[in-house]
Amino acid sequence: MTSDTAVALLDRGDLAGLRAVLAARAVASDPDTADQLQAELDGHPRWTTAEDGDDLIAQLRTLTSDTDPDVRGEALLRLSHLR
Repeated sequence: MTSDTAVALLDRGDLAGLRAVLAARAVASDPDTADQLQAELDGHPRWTTAEDGDDLIAQLRTLTSDTDPDVRGEALLRLSHLR
């Protein structure tokens, strides 16, 4: 997944877009790609307001029950960094 694709998916603001970026981050074999996806997740402007931050937390909590263990793990990791 490219940085542009990750941004476009995060811009959608929906659970499916966030899930796709988390899944890609979890399986990225190249450390630079993993770091870039992490940076897109950390710095996405959609999560900067309190309301959007609450939405992100709600989506991450939902994804902690995902059927994909990689997505679950990434969601749990992201939540731990937000606390």
